[in-house]
Amino acid sequence: MAEHLHIIKPPEARQAPGLVMTQTATDILRSVKLVADEPGTLTMVAGIPGCGKSETLLRFIQNNPEAIKLDIVAGEGRIWDLAAALMQHLEMGVPNSRRMREDRQRITEAIGFGRVLILDEAQYLANYNPRGGFNFDAYEWLRAMAEEGSFSVVFCGDLSLADAIGSVPQLRRRMVRPVEIRSIPKPDVAMFAASRGVTDSAVVDALAAMAKRHGGIGDVKRTLQHAEIRAEGRRIAAADVKAALLYLGLSARGDG
Repeated sequence: MAEHLHIIKPPEARQAPGLVMTQTATDILRSVKLVADEPGTLTMVAGIPGCGKSETLLRFIQNNPEAIKLDIVAGEGRIWDLAAALMQHLEMGVPNSRRMREDRQRITEAIGFGRVLILDEAQYLANYNPRGGFNFDAYEWLRAMAEEGSFSVVFCGDLSLADAIGSVPQLRRRMVRPVEIRSIPKPDVAMFAASRGVTDSAVVDALAAMAKRHGGIGDVKRTLQHAEIRAEGRRIAAADVKAALLYLGLSARGDG
């Protein structure tokens, strides 16, 4: 199953040249940099879709090529899957389920002091137990590794990640400046729009309302891209944005 865990190695990571340093992006980077500067610590970035988590983490990885990023897939967040993905990344072979403690120590040593391990979609590390409830062993396995090896861990995911980590008190207490993003701040939308040359307050209001209803900054970006095409080289106008919202099916019901 480990082959389905997507590993993003820094040299192959897609670029994020257009990252806008919104308030949310700044807040996320502050927490990630904080744990990066304190080896052995943990933090959490949990937020709604479209708030800019992935783009912000890509920017951190581009500036910190020694960082490791794993994308966790639903149903593949068991301890063995994590060990296999890490060992593949570190060119260590395949873990042995009968000696997981020894393999954990080997992985810890191979990661090394001071590195940052980022786990995206980390809510999938909470594995459903058919006998009832969820199993959170993978979180504790990573916590133990981080503390023993003095490297830092960033758990990133949707808002259910906050619930999962909150269910493990000993893990929650160890989180350094966790970030929870439950809505898209209007200043984020305004900053993103301004980076595309759009400053009209009515347009920003419409985009901010749409971001709350739909896909956050991701849909703001998509809307402005379509508006720019419609503008055909001239400055984007309110009518262009309105047309783009209608075309993409993102307008509020009742908008004419």
